[in-house]
Parts: sequence; structure tokens; C-alpha cells
Amino acid sequence: MKNAVLQAAVGVGLATILCCVAAPVQGQGSPARSFPIVCSVPDSINSALSRIARRVNGEVGFTALHIESGMSVSFNGERRFPMASVSKVPMALRYLQLVDRGQIEPSERIRVPITDFRPGSSRLAAWSGGRAVHITIDSLFGLMIGSSDNSATDVILNMSGGPDAATRRIRELGVDEVDVHRSEARTFADLSGIPDTVPESELYRYQYFRMRDALPQAHRDSAREAYVTDPRDTASPQGMAELLLALHGGAGLTSDSHQRLLDIMTGTRTGARRLKGLLPPETPVAHKTGTMAGAVNDVGIISLPDGGHLIVAAFVNTLRSSTWRRERTIAEMTRLAFDYFSDAAPVGLASAPVRSCPVGDA
Repeated sequence: MKNAVLQAAVGVGLATILCCVAAPVQGQGSPARSFPIVCSVPDSINSALSRIARRVNGEVGFTALHIESGMSVSFNGERRFPMASVSKVPMALRYLQLVDRGQIEPSERIRVPITDFRPGSSRLAAWSGGRAVHITIDSLFGLMIGSSDNSATDVILNMSGGPDAATRRIRELGVDEVDVHRSEARTFADLSGIPDTVPESELYRYQYFRMRDALPQAHRDSAREAYVTDPRDTASPQGMAELLLALHGGAGLTSDSHQRLLDIMTGTRTGARRLKGLLPPETPVAHKTGTMAGAVNDVGIISLPDGGHLIVAAFVNTLRSSTWRRERTIAEMTRLAFDYFSDAAPVGLASAPVRSCPVGDA
């Protein structure tokens, strides 16, 4: 046993976890290639993840992948969860692809009118004083990833070809279980029950609040409940781990674009109680959070003390638990994986590309 979490898990007998080896991406931009291989972790890992998940009634998906060895462990790893703002990672990969092609110039200064301001988190809208903002595209990208700014996100998404283009880029990287369907404007409209017949041009921040507040509360509550099971803009933990593995390997980006994204993700201050919540202070974590309705998520790449790297994709989706409990679930699962893979991950397996073993989820 490596820590108190593992010790407390002994004797809890739900072996609902899978552990396998996942392939590192071979070269920048190449699709993930994989071949199955069986592996295992101690039953105490399986039991501990099951015990932690019960605190949110099992409404959690979790995958941890040790990059250097290729070993992974998952709970509900193949189940789909709403991404919320985690979807900004695949959006970023599409945007940077266009930057590298010379189709977008990050230093260009553009005008963002108030009709592009979005509900939810938006420093851009808060800073604007209700007026149009002149800002560089690169600054918008920094706001999109670093502070999860919804206004900046839709500007970046629209200039990058929209949700379909973001999903196509994911497929080009060999990832199937991550899908982007909607803009932030349309997502918030659906969350509140604003009809699809309302054009996106009318869903800007101030008009959105007027439309939302005019709807009956019961209608809004029903729409919020529906978001929890909406199949759009979802990912499986394993699929997101594959996408982060592609990102770690370069994701077909130039070194400058690759480093730019990782630097912003490492500097982000959102979600301090999630992946980073129980890790040793100053542990480098390049991550992206997501929060909407019942969804409390965090995904990223953690630097281990021995110089290795651990990908973690954690999703909690329930309206029946407090935000603190959902965040704590992510933090405890992450620390469990951090301790295990820091001490126990075998070396020398990275040369054998493989994929997750096909077993049932919890």
C-alpha cells in the first residue's frame, strides 16, 4: 500500500475498473495506433476508485494514463459525459492548426462587438463596460483557455470553422469518443430552454438574459435536467485521454503553437480543487476545467516527481451532489492515481503501442 487512501480501500470488493496500456502518439499529428495487451493493477486501486465514486452515486468517469509506461486505469472510462468547457481543448487544436497554416494571424487586432458577448464566464464582457472591445486574436485565445471565457471562445470557434471543423480535427488525430456540436451561445440557450428557432445572432449576453428570465422557472429547470443526458458535446474519459495524449505528442502543431497551448493550460487558475486539489504544492498541471449544470470536470497532463507524466480525464455529472463533493471526488481519484503511478508504474513499455482493454464499465 502506498498511502492512506489505498489502505482504506482494502476489502472493498467492487472490481469495476480496467487497467491496460495505451499507446503514445507516434510523431506529431499522426493518428493514434494501438494494439491490445492485457495488464493489471492491484485490486486496492479498483476498490478505492469504486469507493470514491459512491460518494456521487457513481456518476463519475475517470481515466488516468501514465504516458511513459503506457499503463492506464479507468472507471466508467467508455461512458459519455457532457464536456462543458473541456470542449475548448478540441476547439483550441483546430484554431492552432489554422494558425500554423497561416490562415489566422494571432497578432491581428480585431473588434469584438457586444453582440459577441456570451453568458456565463467572460472576463472580456466584464471588462468591456458594455462597449465593443479591440483586442488581439492571441489574447482572445489566452482568455478562452486560461480563464474559460465564453465570449472569447465563440469568436475563436467561429473564425476556426465552427463545431464541425473542431470535431473533424479530432478525428484526424485518431480520436473517436470526443464530439463538439455547439457554440457557447447555443449551449446556454439549450441549458435555459430557449427555442432552437431563435437565431444565434440574438443569443448575445444581454439579450440572452432577457429571454431566459422571461421563461417559466419550471421550463428552465426541465431544460437544466435535460442537459445532464444530452448526447451532444460529450466525451468519454478514455477518448479525452487519447486526445490529451495526442496533445502531449504534438497534435500536428508547430513547436511554438504546441508550447503556447501547454503554457496557457499550465497557468490556468480555474479548478484549484479538482485535479490539483490534493496534489503536492507546485506540481505542474496543464489542464482545462468544465462546469455547467451537473457537470464538474477537469482534464489535463500532470508532471510526476520522477519526471514522468500522467494524463487524467475526470468527469462528474450529477445535480444531486454539491460542487464541493464533485470537486473532491476528482481530487481524490487524481491523488490516488498520482501516488500509484509515481511509485509503481513500470518502465520500458512505451515502445509497445496498445489500447484500453474492452471490459464493462461500472
